[in-house]
Amino acid sequence: MEGNIIIQVKNLCKNFGSLHVLNDISAEFKEKQVVSIIGPSGGGKSTFLRCLNLLEMPTSGHVIFNGTDLCSKNVDINKERQKIGMVFQHFNLFNNMNVMKNLTVAPKRINGKSQEEAEEMAITFLKRMGLEDKVSSYPSQLSGGQKQRIAIVRSLMMEPDLMLFDEPTSALDPEMIGEVLDVIKQLALDGMTMLIVTHEMRFAREVSDRILFLDGGRIDEDRSADEFFDDPHSPRLISFLQKVL
Repeated sequence: MEGNIIIQVKNLCKNFGSLHVLNDISAEFKEKQVVSIIGPSGGGKSTFLRCLNLLEMPTSGHVIFNGTDLCSKNVDINKERQKIGMVFQHFNLFNNMNVMKNLTVAPKRINGKSQEEAEEMAITFLKRMGLEDKVSSYPSQLSGGQKQRIAIVRSLMMEPDLMLFDEPTSALDPEMIGEVLDVIKQLALDGMTMLIVTHEMRFAREVSDRILFLDGGRIDEDRSADEFFDDPHSPRLISFLQKVL
């Protein structure tokens, strides 16, 4: 199932002034792999994810994506980011654009898609999400779950090699969480490479090939999903799971 290494992190550190948020993290992730990143608040999960596409500039270390070191000064980071989709806690849709325009503006402007190509692609994704009837709606007319599914489609429209999800359900009402998680599960079945920061433990176990436990800016445990929950080794992880399960 898994393929070549798609992204490799070497000795990654991130400081905010005197605060050391990430401390010498090294890890690698393979194509078609789904990895969940869990841990306590303030442990560095979201910062780690944002460093992978340089939304946060690492203080030191390397992020190598498809063989290119994104931390190199001569890299066109905007070009590389086109192949890394990111879905945030909040949806970041353009409120002055309807759903179709939200989905097609970047593929046309950046990927050179024609209007017809982009719209056809958008309709295909919207049908898969059960949202084809929302094509002319504006974000203010959508529920939180619908907005987040549209945000996921917007990332998929760029045909990324890797998808990053930063707590994609944390801003949703409880009854809307399931519809977003179902979309991510389907992406996993389709073979999309994904790194997911989440607090949804049952979902993490169900969808993940691996789970990383990040605490104090370090990877405290990195195991398969079943081993992670059934046989945790780290005392800190054992304590964490006792509190959240």
